[in-house]
Amino acid sequence: MTEEQRKERNAQRLTECNPIFRKKVAAILADLEGHGWRPRIQEAWRSPASQRQLLADGFTKVGWGMHNAATEDGKPDSLAVDILDDDQPNHESTRFLLMLTASAKAHGCVTGIDWGLAQEDRDTIRSAIASRDFDAKIEVGWDPCHVQIGGISVQEARTGERPDG
Repeated sequence: MTEEQRKERNAQRLTECNPIFRKKVAAILADLEGHGWRPRIQEAWRSPASQRQLLADGFTKVGWGMHNAATEDGKPDSLAVDILDDDQPNHESTRFLLMLTASAKAHGCVTGIDWGLAQEDRDTIRSAIASRDFDAKIEVGWDPCHVQIGGISVQEARTGERPDG
């Protein structure tokens, strides 16, 4: 997609996010852009029906997730986004994924880079990020482009808990 399309898409997807989370995601996008990447928010808010379909199709492992967060009156209030490298949207490099994860961590968020991995592999990822070795050889978990707010569990988000800053 063109640069203008990517930026418009990101701006639109940010409107689907919780206001505090939105600021964090904007900062993550800016960090990545500052390193020459073209990050694209592939998805932010998901309807419950869309989430159920993704679960049925095997693309997610949860029936309700941070993407499904909504306000009391049902408006999108997503606490998760999926961020891809717009130049390689079907195969993000390890470098991109580690930089995404490092930026997410710096802004109080987490990614799915280590989901489903053995502790040794998780430790390797943490070490690579701590040493800023973005070219490290790592195993990647099942949802590495997923970014969500830190400090709130899925259950807490489902019952209305939201970030306070």
